Amino acid sequence: MIFSANWCYPKRYSATVFWSFLKKTIQKILLNTTVMRLHLIIFLMFLTALVATAAGVKAQNVTLEAKATPLYQIFKQVEKQTGYRFWYSGKMLGKNTPITTSITNLPLKAALDKIFTDIPFIYEIVEETIVVKEKSATPEKTKEKQNKQTISGIVIDENGEPLVGASVTIKGTGQTTMTNSEGKYTFLHVADDAVLIVTYVGYTSQQVNLKNATKITLQRSDSKLDDVQVIAYGTTTKRLNTGSVVSVSAKDIERQPVSNPLATLIGRVPGLVVTQQSGVPGSSFNIQIRGRNSIAQGSQPLILIDGIPFAAGNENIGLISSAITVGNQNSGVSPFNSISPSDIESIEVLKDADATAIYGSRGANGVILVTTKKGKAGKTQITANVNKGFTKVGTKLDLLNTEQYLEMRREAFKNAGTAPTNTTAPDLLVWDTNRYMDYQKEFLGGTGKTTNANLSLSGGNATTQFLLSGTYYNETSIFPGKLPNKRGSALINISHRSADERLNINFSGNFTSSINQAPSSDLSRYAYLPPNTPAFFDDNGNLKWTEGGISYDNPYAFMKEEYSMRTSNLSSSINVSYKIVNGLSAKALLGYNQQFTNEQLLSPAEAKRPTALILGPTAIFGRNQYGSWNVEPQIEYVAKIWKGKLTALIGTTFHVKDNNTLSVSGSGYSSNALLEAFDAATIIDASSIKSKYKYNAIFGRINYNIGDKYLLNLTARRDGSSRFGPGKQFSNFGAIGTAWIFSSERWMRNFPILSFGKLRTSYGVTGNDQIGDYQFVETWSPPFTTYQGSSALIPNNLFNAGYAWERNNKLEAALDLGFFKERFLISVNYFQNRSGNQLVNYRLPYITGFGSILANFPAKVQNKGWELMVSGSPIQAGKFKWESSFNITLPSNKLLEFPGIESSSYSTYKVGQSLDILNKYVSLGVDPQTGLIKLLDANASNTITTADFNVINKTDPKFYGGWQNTFSYFGFELQCFFDFKKQFGKNEMWWFYNLSTPPGTITNQPDLVLRRWKNPGDVTDIPKFMPTGTGTAVNNVLASSYTYADQSFIRLRNLSFAYNLPNIFLSKIKVKTARVYVLGQNLMTFNRLKGFDPETQNPFVLPALTSYTVGLQITY
Repeated sequence: MIFSANWCYPKRYSATVFWSFLKKTIQKILLNTTVMRLHLIIFLMFLTALVATAAGVKAQNVTLEAKATPLYQIFKQVEKQTGYRFWYSGKMLGKNTPITTSITNLPLKAALDKIFTDIPFIYEIVEETIVVKEKSATPEKTKEKQNKQTISGIVIDENGEPLVGASVTIKGTGQTTMTNSEGKYTFLHVADDAVLIVTYVGYTSQQVNLKNATKITLQRSDSKLDDVQVIAYGTTTKRLNTGSVVSVSAKDIERQPVSNPLATLIGRVPGLVVTQQSGVPGSSFNIQIRGRNSIAQGSQPLILIDGIPFAAGNENIGLISSAITVGNQNSGVSPFNSISPSDIESIEVLKDADATAIYGSRGANGVILVTTKKGKAGKTQITANVNKGFTKVGTKLDLLNTEQYLEMRREAFKNAGTAPTNTTAPDLLVWDTNRYMDYQKEFLGGTGKTTNANLSLSGGNATTQFLLSGTYYNETSIFPGKLPNKRGSALINISHRSADERLNINFSGNFTSSINQAPSSDLSRYAYLPPNTPAFFDDNGNLKWTEGGISYDNPYAFMKEEYSMRTSNLSSSINVSYKIVNGLSAKALLGYNQQFTNEQLLSPAEAKRPTALILGPTAIFGRNQYGSWNVEPQIEYVAKIWKGKLTALIGTTFHVKDNNTLSVSGSGYSSNALLEAFDAATIIDASSIKSKYKYNAIFGRINYNIGDKYLLNLTARRDGSSRFGPGKQFSNFGAIGTAWIFSSERWMRNFPILSFGKLRTSYGVTGNDQIGDYQFVETWSPPFTTYQGSSALIPNNLFNAGYAWERNNKLEAALDLGFFKERFLISVNYFQNRSGNQLVNYRLPYITGFGSILANFPAKVQNKGWELMVSGSPIQAGKFKWESSFNITLPSNKLLEFPGIESSSYSTYKVGQSLDILNKYVSLGVDPQTGLIKLLDANASNTITTADFNVINKTDPKFYGGWQNTFSYFGFELQCFFDFKKQFGKNEMWWFYNLSTPPGTITNQPDLVLRRWKNPGDVTDIPKFMPTGTGTAVNNVLASSYTYADQSFIRLRNLSFAYNLPNIFLSKIKVKTARVYVLGQNLMTFNRLKGFDPETQNPFVLPALTSYTVGLQITY
């Protein structure tokens, strides 16, 4: 059934009383939206009541009056008020211990300290039990006579800055406090032989005695293994993680002068391929984690921002064709343009089953977690970061000049044995043959400008922290004209922890508004106009459309048009946790995301050819709205069991996503002034789509850690999706992950060079429901014509409730090593993913009225490979430091099985081969006798047919990766990053043949065509010139291996140079830190052909632009 209002719920699960109540509530099938909302409200009220009740039952404040009251009665009063239980020996009550005291609303620890003052007992809180022991006396000094004192101190970093929120614990007592906003701490009644344990995230912990406790300096941890790593529904460290997770830090992100966060991931994560589809501002990126899992369905990863699903994902949010969307197959407008890289703290990429299975079906293709920045405790800081730069096309193809071009054209007609005419060859007979224009320079030689400004305010104390941030970004196009891409964004983040550390709340809100103005088409294709094409403007500055009576395209028509896309994005999330009792916490993650786009393309009469004026001015409007909300209540339990620590999490997910689109085109406007009102058009064509996706799940995770040596992680999830029909909506997924930190074993002490070693494995099952909404429902639509004046409805598709989830089985084994006190780290991963129950279109007999129907096939796709990451500091000498990191992935994709593939719609695939194979004619090169491409007659039939097709290669990469080096000396820092890819793909000639403009036609060409075949006997790789781009010879070339080549490359993706001004200077101007920097992006590419972009593999699409940026960052 379609979930127009109904939720889908898991059918079986059991847990505590809380979950029993939840089960009874959500198993009821809700009948309408009102009921659904009512049940959700009741559920949230129940959760709130549970937390509130627990807070009352387990309150930790104590109030009592006692006058010579026996100790055991005092214990009973405390037990009644707090829920804690005392444990003590019965004979201890025989001691004369009457208590006289007055306590009013004191926290439990403070009340106990007061009760146990001057009595011969001590206490220790263990979980929910207060253990009472007798004070032991020593011959030298009894505890009663031992000196007690109040101590205070400050915790700072190596630069003398206070560390706010550092944890300070008196060893052996369990007494813990946190440093305040000035980095200070205080303890009362501390024994003079006490030892303090001081810890802070990212720093090496220390143990100090009281005489050294006044000022405690913590050093930054050099080990990357202890950095915080965000995972599903929590955090961990790389040292203790059982899953495959790679992090990209804010530092790596801010070094790159890009507007889209996805660009910062290119080459940095093993197993992740990110490909930029175009250099036009706002264009999309294709993302793939560990290969293509599905034959016909989506392979996009799940993307979450602060734990909340990003409503638009990585889908194209554009509805109108423009320079942003026109290009390669996967081109479009990226929704990630609405996220400012300045607001991101880290990006985590989750790859294996252990890391992703808790997301169930949504994690089949991997998960990307984006975490925004949060406030830090301490004095209020103001940080300003401003930079300006420029962009340009890095390298260009060398094209023919007018003389060479005209020679090519004349030779082409000669080869064809035909005479040129004014219609077929205006460039030879009508246009000025002495005119030369470098149209590559005209349309691709411009310089874009960028401006980026960010201002943030952050601070707080040990309990409450805040961050306010605002960013302005502006980028202009390298195309002619004023075509800005502007974005303004605001981020707010507030975190609060109650004084008793039971309640934690974090709120994050982000709003972005942008406007992108672009040409109606990518002007890169006009770079290949004949070099003697006439001027595009007359003497009065009006557009020209004809020369000598022959019409031609005018690329400057777009300057008369007005295309714009306005986008707004609102994201908010609230993460709440409450410690009900020690070890048991209730949590809730609530979030909302909405992205709205409004496009319009206004084409006045003067922007059209004279032959098209019959339609008059035209306009196209597009509106696209994504909205989603997400509610995830959870319960977490932490306890010490046997020799280890058990952490159990159970929760449920309620998720709804709406997508509404509206497209309207109008023509026949009476005036240009009315173009923005589509109802002023005489002819209107409109269409709209509205869809709703509903998803529900229950999930759980159990993590067991024995002495940070043996790790076990179990995850399970039961999913329900509205994208499947009755009986197919639910499915179960899960995973197991294990890790053994063998470097902690005693026998490893004999290998001091190896400071860390971990072996980890994982196996699990995830699913895939990326098939679009409502595909199983039978839909109807009116035909374009009527019958005898009557309208009717015709079916669009058959009802199809039979298909179900694709299932992805993931296996991984990995070895993580650290050498020389973890100065060097190596990680080797082997993965094998097998995706079955493939959803493909099943061919139907035409008698049914439909060509195919979506169905599950027992086809199986395998992705396997090796991943290697190496990082370390080869040189650390005084103030000089060299850090380096390298990663490489060797993937393999294969169709393992597909019964009946020969008679299916997918017969071009081959079992045992990659899904991205190239099944083409085999080119034998240019025939020296004819000057045409000679093809292999594979079946020796003396006729070239599709039966001669062979697998010539595959387009998925053979290997890829990246290499980063950072050099620092005093305040200077130089960083360079290269990414590389070994691949096979379309060469520079594919698009010329595909667009029917091969060498010899009325299109300029790369100068490499000058080595073409001219006479019988010539041996060359360029066929003879032809005046037209049609015919069997052209089609055969396009369908052959001739138009494919090695497209491997190494690219200097990023280069940054920065200087941190010295503190001795900054202190005089009352500035905390200041940094001057220069950034470069896409600076250099080493590939087979200069000027041809191996990423887009399309000379008619704007490549990734080279950019240079200068900036200043100051913190007060």
